[in-house]
Amino acid sequence: MNLKAIKIRLYPTFKQQTVLNQHFGCCRFIYNNALNYKETLYSNYKINVSKFDIIKQITDVKKEDDFIWLNDVKAECLQNSIDGLEAAYKSFFKGNGFPKFKNKKSKQSFVQKQNLKILENTNKLVFYKNKIKFKCSKNSQDELRISKIKRITYSKDNLNNYYASILIEFEPKQLKINTNEVGIDLGLKHFLITSDGEFVDNPKFFRKSEKKLAKQQRKLSKKTKGSNNKNKQRIKVAVIHKKISNQRNYFLHNVSNKIINENQVISLETLMVKNMIKNHKLAKSIQDASWSTFVTMLEYKSNWYGREIKRISTFAPSSKTCSNCGWYNPQLTLSDRVFTCEECDYIEDRDINAAKNILNFSREELPRINASGDQSVDNLRRKKITDNVLVL
Repeated sequence: MNLKAIKIRLYPTFKQQTVLNQHFGCCRFIYNNALNYKETLYSNYKINVSKFDIIKQITDVKKEDDFIWLNDVKAECLQNSIDGLEAAYKSFFKGNGFPKFKNKKSKQSFVQKQNLKILENTNKLVFYKNKIKFKCSKNSQDELRISKIKRITYSKDNLNNYYASILIEFEPKQLKINTNEVGIDLGLKHFLITSDGEFVDNPKFFRKSEKKLAKQQRKLSKKTKGSNNKNKQRIKVAVIHKKISNQRNYFLHNVSNKIINENQVISLETLMVKNMIKNHKLAKSIQDASWSTFVTMLEYKSNWYGREIKRISTFAPSSKTCSNCGWYNPQLTLSDRVFTCEECDYIEDRDINAAKNILNFSREELPRINASGDQSVDNLRRKKITDNVLVL
């Protein structure tokens, strides 16, 4: 059984907003204090306290007069905030950033895992005794009513919009099997280029809104701290960021859906984005393109709909190799936008040639010779490519 998250927009009444805000605040308080407690114990005594020990202490804390207001929210949600802290630590040990304290001015969230219910024939989500209205697409409504709900994450963004991300079990309809295979080369001038010669332009949503965003951010920096005008200006900046995010997600979903629907096998290059953004001249454009998000979409959608993703090595010379005969040109530079083969006189657009090579490498149709004719060097390069071809 597959899992899928459906995000819906909530429209709570003023009373319901108060209840949700209480849960946001209390869960944030428990999370921050638990993080401080773990940091203090480890830094002073090298003791690593488990999440179960912290959850047990929540009951004692709620009995104290100074924290009696914690009893106004569901105990389950407070405990789930500790699960979130544990997940943040696991992510840190896998190489991501250290857990940070939550700020009440940034995005707020809490998790509900019990008493999950959506009223039949109505667009209302039941949060304990509160029936909160929501809106989503008709397809999402149908999925929510027939699927088993595993978890609901309530959230509020910095525009004071309320959302619920509902994790459901669902059985996707398998797409019709076809024989199409495609290699995809991701870029900046064009978002992607396929081995079939198709170009998808890079919309550059952030770049298009950059001047407007910079203007609003300058105004924000000049406002008096804590004033109403500063808060109004903060919302204007947040609206621009939200629009960019929505535009980008819509674009990425459309492109990934098209590729998944049309092709049975999709070959991709393994890009080290974290290393690439260290180049300060390209970092902003690379982050605007959101390659990692796009590849993630392709991977989970391929698992849902019975498609196959193949990944080739980061070091595979897809741009410098002739896709027709395998001749290798080590002298090729970024300014050379057309690949010309000196071995077979093959001429092709540089990016299309790279996309074809990505498809060839994933099939283990590797290049044969290099420019110097040194077979031993070429064999080492072949072995490196072959050892890093991954099938997901």
